[in-house]
Amino acid sequence: MKKILVPVDFSPKSEEALKVAAKIARKIGGEIYVLHIVDIPNSEIDVIEGNQVPKGPMAMMLFEATHHKFDDFLDKDYLDGIPVYEQVMTDSPVEGIADFAKKQHIDFIIMGSHGTSGLEEFFVGSNTEKVVRTSKIPVLVIKKPASAFKIDKVVIAGKFKGQNIKEFKKIMKFLSMFKPEIYLLRVNTISNFKSSKELDDIFEAFLKKVPEYSNLKPVIYNDYTVQEGIFNFAEKVDADLIALATRGRQGIMHFLSDSIAENVVNAAKRNILTIKVEK
Repeated sequence: MKKILVPVDFSPKSEEALKVAAKIARKIGGEIYVLHIVDIPNSEIDVIEGNQVPKGPMAMMLFEATHHKFDDFLDKDYLDGIPVYEQVMTDSPVEGIADFAKKQHIDFIIMGSHGTSGLEEFFVGSNTEKVVRTSKIPVLVIKKPASAFKIDKVVIAGKFKGQNIKEFKKIMKFLSMFKPEIYLLRVNTISNFKSSKELDDIFEAFLKKVPEYSNLKPVIYNDYTVQEGIFNFAEKVDADLIALATRGRQGIMHFLSDSIAENVVNAAKRNILTIKVEK
């Protein structure tokens, strides 16, 4: 996993994401692609050999202004020695990120987020939710300052039923860079209660499908809601990262429902790793 995409709006939260990307890139010998999307009519853009080229005066001015912003934004000591590539595109944020990631064979995306306390900037709030909901590659959502970034303890939250092993292995591939302590968390609620025996059987069946991972600690945690259970257990073990999956807008999945996944991304105070389950 060598290619890291950081969508930016030049906000402080974007820079926190870039700092984390730099830490990871330095650790794995990776490279960083920094993407900014501007809102320009298609009539102002030519596509030449797969690259967007401004042709109208407004497009040329905005592209030039954005590249000037990049000059300052990327002129940082923490990026020294790391290959960094800047890109300006015109598209909707979600489609633009997805198209760029596919074209450049990006391995994972890192994004900044304000959470529920501040949703005013470009790549937060609804846009972060949409990227989380639709991305087929891991998305790391940064909630804490980059200076505090580490991945020593991880909570992977889910139901651990069904056949979503492919997405679980993508999460594990990302986590393998850090060799953390990993908890598999199943929150047991009154509305969806299962006995300890039933949950033990579910975990046993799941672990048989992933025998290559020996560092997994199954945990059953009782709480009033799944979201509260995730947050309370993560607090209990002082987790550095919460990992989960979503299935877009296609209903209940075998990890968590969409609404729970998106609520966790918005409300969490800890860094979040997500991935979309493919059909």
